[in-house]
Amino acid sequence: MNHHQRFVLIFLCVASALLGGPSLKRAVPQQKATPPPVAYQPQGWSFDIGGSYSWMSFSTPPTYTGSTGGVLGKITYQVPDSFFGQARSYYNIGPLSSSTNHMSFQESYSEFVGGYCVTAVTNWTITPYAGLGFDFLFDDRTGYGSIAPIDLQYTIYYAIVGLETHYVWPNWTLGLRLDCLPTFNQYLRIETLSEAAWVLKNRVGVAVQLPFAYRYIRNYWLEFAPYYRFFPIGASSALDLPDRDLNQWGLFVTLRFFL
Repeated sequence: MNHHQRFVLIFLCVASALLGGPSLKRAVPQQKATPPPVAYQPQGWSFDIGGSYSWMSFSTPPTYTGSTGGVLGKITYQVPDSFFGQARSYYNIGPLSSSTNHMSFQESYSEFVGGYCVTAVTNWTITPYAGLGFDFLFDDRTGYGSIAPIDLQYTIYYAIVGLETHYVWPNWTLGLRLDCLPTFNQYLRIETLSEAAWVLKNRVGVAVQLPFAYRYIRNYWLEFAPYYRFFPIGASSALDLPDRDLNQWGLFVTLRFFL
């Protein structure tokens, strides 16, 4: 190949490159970004069943303290940006003691609430609600000194104004529940005087829960909920009874199933 032919070949290669000829570079395949995992938002009808442990104090005076245990159940309907409804029921029993005598304590209370579930940001909901509840307390005390044994039976009706919020990860949820519990009817009966009932003064209670749950199968969640509940009982001037305060610290453990 002479000099003239070499010049022509170089000229053709340069012209091909400038005019958009085939590139010698090897195409690098583009990698698609992996989308983040989508959190499963639990919603619809659900059923809870479980147990509870409580340490409590019940003041008179004297103040009774001790550990109790119980069971609970809930039925819930919840869909983001839609109606929220829940019926929940609790039963708690155990021995309490004071510096002077002992008490067999039983409590059964149920609550019915309705509200609206609002989506705040992705995977986070806020649910305000209101409703009604009723509480049956049984205070069976042993005698001491010149004081005879007595069985007090309380029936308490109260309103509920509350707020529940949850944040959801792919297999976890973390929440907060706050309830205000103003009573509007309180009655006291004494077992030996079953014909009579005394009306007590109304007061306001509160309850707080910090539920967190783990999803081990798509529709099944195991939930743990540390809680505090302050439930007040009013005084009776006719019986010369002072106010009583029921303080409960404990843990709810439930299995929750979504349909």
